[in-house]
Amino acid sequence: MKQTNLEAYIKALKKQYHLEKEGMYSEYLEQPSRANLRKLCVERFKSNARQEDLVTFKIFFGFDFNGESLNKLKAETDRFRAIENFIIGKTETNDLKSLNLIAILLDFNPRPFQKFAKQDHSQVTVLNNTNLEDTSDEVVPSSAAITYRKSKKTRNITIIVLAILSLFTAGYTAKDLIYPNKECMQWQINHYQLIDCTTESNNTKYDAPIIPIDKYNAELNKIKVTESTTFFKNGKAVVWYCKMNPKELEYFDQAGFHPISNKPLKPITKYMINKYIKKKPTK
Repeated sequence: MKQTNLEAYIKALKKQYHLEKEGMYSEYLEQPSRANLRKLCVERFKSNARQEDLVTFKIFFGFDFNGESLNKLKAETDRFRAIENFIIGKTETNDLKSLNLIAILLDFNPRPFQKFAKQDHSQVTVLNNTNLEDTSDEVVPSSAAITYRKSKKTRNITIIVLAILSLFTAGYTAKDLIYPNKECMQWQINHYQLIDCTTESNNTKYDAPIIPIDKYNAELNKIKVTESTTFFKNGKAVVWYCKMNPKELEYFDQAGFHPISNKPLKPITKYMINKYIKKKPTK
């Protein structure tokens, strides 16, 4: 099975970790606790003037890296929990904000993901990887990188033929024919938009990450509700909500996770309808 650009990126980061924990920052990576990862983050950025890395930092933490941000960073130690779990292999993550920061902590190149995805993966090597005997996890060229070198006509024919064959051999859906190059999605105000994984973010209202397509969550829609909305069918909720602040709820048409905060959506209840949706009688 061919791996996607994102799968190749994740695999390369995992290999890079095993190399870096033997390097000059081994004291932080041998035991990659949240506190140690925070300290490593400071060390990596002390002399880092790469604009892309500074942007990655701001996207992840919400503030710029400078001398005044060190105290703020201490308060954000728990933000490294997901990174710790990824590095030690406890959990996986497809969150590009986290993966791009991990790439900086491990000094992996090329980074961030958008730059990595544009490379011919047959030429991408993990730093200091020349003497490794185990090549089972080598980053292989993606289908996009291979077909890019073909003529436009040949490439289009190849995509169509492979997509049709896939329907019968790998159980793909019609989505693969309609969006042959779109393997990711991004939240756009009230729905997910299918996009190419290498697309630069064009979301101006939300800091929405570009993530791999999830066929279930891709159908999630934010909706508006009123007192006349049908909230239940056969006794079961058909509207889900997420509490944004003490006075505001956001509503969705299926179960899942909030596309920005990643909080689990909850099924609507009569109590929440009475509290937040029904108009209060005027006195």
